[in-house]
Amino acid sequence: MSWNDYVTSKLMNTVDANQHKLENVLEHGALIGCNDGVTWAASAGFVVGKNKGTVEGSGEVEIDEFANIVDAFNNNGDCKKVGGIRLSKEKFYMVNFDSEKKVMYLKKQGGGACIAKSNMAFIIGVFSTSKKMKFDGKEENQNPGMCNKVVEELQEYLLSLNY
Repeated sequence: MSWNDYVTSKLMNTVDANQHKLENVLEHGALIGCNDGVTWAASAGFVVGKNKGTVEGSGEVEIDEFANIVDAFNNNGDCKKVGGIRLSKEKFYMVNFDSEKKVMYLKKQGGGACIAKSNMAFIIGVFSTSKKMKFDGKEENQNPGMCNKVVEELQEYLLSLNY
């Protein structure tokens, strides 16, 4: 299985432990090397990179999204770098950081994200409440519960393989 397959079949669309079929669970999903920031795989249009952004009191600055994620994980969810946590140029706010599980729960206008850390990768899932997903064929809005579930399940799987 390629890394792209993991994003497609374990994050975006999957079958959970109870055999429920989940489709379009996330707006975006990605696997990013946690040591070097290299994208192993990502959904179309999703990039964790360096961008210019506006920061209150500082004007326009360069924001290194990967470095800011690493900083937040190293500081129990508190990103001390300029620009805070951003994914694909979107600003996110910390809801909760679980240092034992190594998982960050984030919100943004109209959605949110979950970032989990394995031994070698950040597993990233982004959801938008305006987008529809399917749970056993029934449509519902994308939501934090399902986002967290698929991200954390992939994290556990990668950890079981020492990734």
